[in-house]
Amino acid sequence: MSSAVDTNLSPALSKKATANAVTPVDETLNKRMTVESGVVDELLLVCGVIGTTTGEGSELVPVTDCLNWLQDLQRALRRDDDMFRPISLLLGKWKVVQQKLLPLIMTCRYDSSMILTIVKILVILTKPISEVTQQTGRLAINPKKYSEQIVKQKIKERDNALAQSEMLMELKRAVVYHPSHAKSGEGGEGGLLSIFVSLLAEPISKTGSSRNEMDHLTIELILHLFRNLLSAEPLMKSSTDASQTSARVHQELVCLFKSELVFDILLVVAQDMDSRENQNYNLIMMELLNLLLKNQDPTAVARSIKVKSTPSSKFQENESGSLLRENLRKEKQKMRGMATSRHSNFGGTLMVKRGDGRRQYLSAALMESSNQHPLVKQRRNRKREAFVGSGRTMAAHTRGVSAASPLVLRAQQTIHDFCEKFLADSYGPLMKSLKNEFRRESVRLEEGDRVIFFRLVWFFCQWWRVSRKTNLEHLIFTMDVFSFNLVLGSIDSFLQHKKHLQLAQSVALYSEMTHMLHFMYSSKDPTENVMALGLMDTLYFCRDSLDCLPKLLSNWIPSTMTREYLCDVVDIVHISLKLLETHSKLCLEENPNLSKSKKDKANNALLQMKANAAEFDFTSYFARKIISNKIVCMYTHLLSQYSINSAHVNHRIIAFLLRLSKQNIVVSEEAEDTDTPQNLLATKTVTLEPMLYNINTLLVLEKILNDKWIRKEKEFSHLLSFATRLMDSFAAAAEENPLLYVESLFRHPLPHRFCELTTNHYVNEELRMIAERELLLEEHRRMMEEEMDNEEGSMQEDETLDIPKNKTLQPPTGDDEDEEIEWNETEKITENSRPDKKEQGDLDQTGISEQPRVDEDVGITLLKKQPTEVDSSDDESIFKTTRAAKIKAITSDSESDGEDHAMESKDLKLGVHSKVTSDDSMNNTKVLEESDDSLLDVRRGEEQLKRKRGDVAVDSSKKKKLEEVSSGED
Repeated sequence: MSSAVDTNLSPALSKKATANAVTPVDETLNKRMTVESGVVDELLLVCGVIGTTTGEGSELVPVTDCLNWLQDLQRALRRDDDMFRPISLLLGKWKVVQQKLLPLIMTCRYDSSMILTIVKILVILTKPISEVTQQTGRLAINPKKYSEQIVKQKIKERDNALAQSEMLMELKRAVVYHPSHAKSGEGGEGGLLSIFVSLLAEPISKTGSSRNEMDHLTIELILHLFRNLLSAEPLMKSSTDASQTSARVHQELVCLFKSELVFDILLVVAQDMDSRENQNYNLIMMELLNLLLKNQDPTAVARSIKVKSTPSSKFQENESGSLLRENLRKEKQKMRGMATSRHSNFGGTLMVKRGDGRRQYLSAALMESSNQHPLVKQRRNRKREAFVGSGRTMAAHTRGVSAASPLVLRAQQTIHDFCEKFLADSYGPLMKSLKNEFRRESVRLEEGDRVIFFRLVWFFCQWWRVSRKTNLEHLIFTMDVFSFNLVLGSIDSFLQHKKHLQLAQSVALYSEMTHMLHFMYSSKDPTENVMALGLMDTLYFCRDSLDCLPKLLSNWIPSTMTREYLCDVVDIVHISLKLLETHSKLCLEENPNLSKSKKDKANNALLQMKANAAEFDFTSYFARKIISNKIVCMYTHLLSQYSINSAHVNHRIIAFLLRLSKQNIVVSEEAEDTDTPQNLLATKTVTLEPMLYNINTLLVLEKILNDKWIRKEKEFSHLLSFATRLMDSFAAAAEENPLLYVESLFRHPLPHRFCELTTNHYVNEELRMIAERELLLEEHRRMMEEEMDNEEGSMQEDETLDIPKNKTLQPPTGDDEDEEIEWNETEKITENSRPDKKEQGDLDQTGISEQPRVDEDVGITLLKKQPTEVDSSDDESIFKTTRAAKIKAITSDSESDGEDHAMESKDLKLGVHSKVTSDDSMNNTKVLEESDDSLLDVRRGEEQLKRKRGDVAVDSSKKKKLEEVSSGED
């Protein structure tokens, strides 16, 4: 019966029962997180007999077998669990390091074996937390998602991770605030850290094969101990006090590294990294430098040397005073918030029905705490925000950075001195060694080592650039093709896998490398100049270029990147466009025929690079690969932060938008012949400025113009002038084309076509073809009128010379009756002059007909054989051929606009051709009557031609009669 009940349980209860059966209480987890009682007793014994205090209680004296006891403690720590570390937590709870180990180091500072054993114990205790433990400590536990027992287990794991993090911070504080550091300058002996440094004096002095395994072990132990101390930080930085305290301890440790000669020993190890015995230390040195410079701003470090620090004693400037003032300020703010209103408790309560049907009670205190109604207040949508991040900004991209505290300033000056020495002697050897590791894809490399390498190179490049050093020094080692390939390949990989944090660091380094490239290109040193030309050819001008700028711009998405990332991208765009435009124009001006000299290019690599640069089309690159609606949106979002951006960031935004607004994509067509009529629909000069006529950009510019605070600042003068000019341009364009107000509300998929249409008032190619056809017809009418005038004048001259003065033989006078008589006579004469049918058949076979021709000298009519194809007069043939050619040109131009337009042009061509080639009879006037005014003039011209043909026929009949009279007289 019980089995039947179990099978009929609900699915939720059955799942819960199986979960409890599988994990009732994780006994293995409890074992891993607790220390056995036997081990606890052993640890108590070891820690109790390590040393005893003297009568005065100032020093700890080691016992006889102190070294053996320390080795037992070391073996116990080696058996500790790597993830939960219960033994280390137990020793940290007992404060063994503060009360036993550190005093023993000060007492036995000259006993190298004992100090080395204590260093091994400290390295194990200060080992960084594993990645799994860090994720567990930051995990947000949802009690609804898991069962109660699993929730308790996860809470226990999270508490264990937080305890480990707190233990590491306690050990770091114990080392930093050790009393020996305050007395190191007085008694002549160094502090606690100087004892560790002294262990490295003998091993580092040995070179080559003289350095044994024990020496290598000592060097690695000391370097790992320094690495562990630098890496200790709180796991959860939810509170401001915890993060500030951690940063303060770190700054103190950095200052101690200078006074205790830790920096000197690091410089010695790094500058001999080329040697075989030091090659294995390159990765640990890279990690040390990364942790040392992790929370440092290179621009602030470079500028710190110009700020005078306030004189203060080394450690007398304790945090107690500053912390007390901070606490007082917070308490005052809290009191002000509580005393908001005198009558806040008498406001009453309001019941409001929510959208889901539930009730909500609102009090006066709630209404006063927020200016907006809770139901009206919109929920924060991160997708609407253009940038992400906690708001931490770099000094290079931000204006108005607050002044640093004396402690932070002293740490920055310490880092500045270290960077000067490191860049002069140690940067080159270390970077060469690290590049070799990446080049051969060493097994020693871990996943995040590439990003660490990028951050180190970025830090020293930006520090050097802000410090305004004259020579590149050893930075040239990271300005080769391999370095660019490594950075650009990483950018492509991070873009593909959407690793935004790693991508931001890679783009920041690429930005600094473009700055360095511009410096090398402008340098007077010929070696640096040639290197810059080679790098530019590889990046931009060669066939398989490495340029990733269009990909970076096209892959930018709002609410996924930080503002710092966008500032770096803007720097890359500005420097790259400046280099490309300057170098391509310079190479083209030096030798325009450089691209044609193939032999010289093959023999000289420099000429080849210059030829590639001369062939580079900068205008097409900028207009086709860089410009898009997304780029305008990106720059608009960054311009909206104008009050936060530094002066040079705002300057680069304005420079890009000005370049965009002045970029021509279509040049106006100016008529060369002034006699031709002006085409009102001709193409105007089109720029990309209408791309800036969008609602987002206009709102940002309106905000800038209405900001009264920036009007008094000189650094915003260029921004205000640009905003004024663009708004004036938009107002002028909108006055001519009011549809721009509507167009500004939408994003147009084809920006170039949009700019062309709005500039030309939406006149497209089809309308231009129609206008061109009308112009051709008008021109044809004008030419026909001129030809008709010339022919009338020539006909009058012929009549006065060839025709005798006989009234009966005069041309028709315009009277209708006379014209009918003359045409009838002409008909009779032509009928009499026609050949017989037999003769006509012979003529038809030969294709020749007899046409009358007037001999000007004799004045009689002669018959000659002429082709029947030239039946009409020359004027009419010229008219037909000219008109057919014009119509053919119109129809050929219109074929590119599509099949519909081609059919329309074909119909037009057939219609006009039928009108022109109609019969010579008088019925042509009915066919030529159309609504088009231009064709009426053509019809009148044809009628005049026909009249002239009639006159010629009358003259021929009269001349034939004269011939008959003369023959009769003979």
